[in-house]
Amino acid sequence: MVRFILIGGKGKDSNLNHIEDSMLKMTNKKKPTILYCPYAASNMDKSCKKFHELMNNLECEIIDLNMDNINDFDSLLNKADILYIGGGVSDDLVKIFKDYHLDKILYKYLDSNKIYAGSSAGAMLYTRISMGDKDMFSDNYHNYNYKMVECLGILNISICPHYQNEDLIIYNDEIRKYPFDSFGIEEDTAVIIDDNKYGCIKDDRKRSVYYFSSSNYLMVPIYEGEIYEKDSSFRS
Repeated sequence: MVRFILIGGKGKDSNLNHIEDSMLKMTNKKKPTILYCPYAASNMDKSCKKFHELMNNLECEIIDLNMDNINDFDSLLNKADILYIGGGVSDDLVKIFKDYHLDKILYKYLDSNKIYAGSSAGAMLYTRISMGDKDMFSDNYHNYNYKMVECLGILNISICPHYQNEDLIIYNDEIRKYPFDSFGIEEDTAVIIDDNKYGCIKDDRKRSVYYFSSSNYLMVPIYEGEIYEKDSSFRS
């Protein structure tokens, strides 16, 4: 069964890859194959370059997706151990996956041993609805116009990446409109979801991950090294 690694984004100056190293070890393979998807990025070549730099000292083989090989998504995913979707604009990413029917291919492999990973918008893609920033703008003090974005719904949850941003406290109220469990995921941290179990990995130990149950929406910290369990699957 597919496991999910949902990363809250990478800090601007971060070159830490403990999360990615842990992800590779989860495959139990000496040199896993990663299919990297840059479709959320405005500059896909730059996104691929940054990912290769991030993975430079780790043992893996990387296959880059682009708009030229998008029709080969099924065969490329079939040979990959990990699908890793990069960050960018979540609305645009969801549209591409639906327009090219890539969402149906994701569902095809849900009972495999693959890992579906994503950072920021790439993490949001797998969820039911999550907090996006396509229309966000900043003044000297605050960020405005965050909005909830409908995603693919493979996981019956919502997430808020970049949750360390103090203006995203609005997420705590927004999730009360939806009957889903939710996660606030700060940059350089990740949530791991394996059916009805969850935990976290951190590049930066000072950053945090929070869980909100749909039964009470209370904010509960998740601690690295702990495995948590609920009474039903996170899968839709």
